[in-house]
Amino acid sequence: MKRIILFFALIFPIGIFIFLRYFGKNEFTIPVYYSNELPDSLAGCKKVEVVPYSVPESTLNKLGWNGNPAIITNDTLADTRKNLLNLHQDFESDKLDIIVYAISDSIINTLCRCELLLEKPWTTVLIDKERRIRGYYSPNTREEIDRLEVEIKILLNKY
Repeated sequence: MKRIILFFALIFPIGIFIFLRYFGKNEFTIPVYYSNELPDSLAGCKKVEVVPYSVPESTLNKLGWNGNPAIITNDTLADTRKNLLNLHQDFESDKLDIIVYAISDSIINTLCRCELLLEKPWTTVLIDKERRIRGYYSPNTREEIDRLEVEIKILLNKY
């Protein structure tokens, strides 16, 4: 009786492993922000009622968008720029845009705050090809850069 129980105790995990190996699928996804509702805390901004929200193409064109998934930042710290440039080199540059805009440019700053819905402490946003917001980041820490890198890989591989 002990041998039978021991046999099944060993075979059962192996069977599950084999089943998951051949029939399972590991998939990761990243959220689409504002697919159901928009934030209320946009003082001084024109109220947008369109849900699901996508960033206006005119805003992205003003920032120099090429139609690829993009990282858009107003963080002008040297470390952040270095981190983003290193990140950009890890991916094919024709598949990912990195856009840095000057925080002193009030028109661009207002457009990004009101249309990218970028609020403190976040300084960087990730958008996909359909102009949907996929994540907010503060890329001055290694953890945030790692999270951004993983989400870019998911975005480029899946979408």
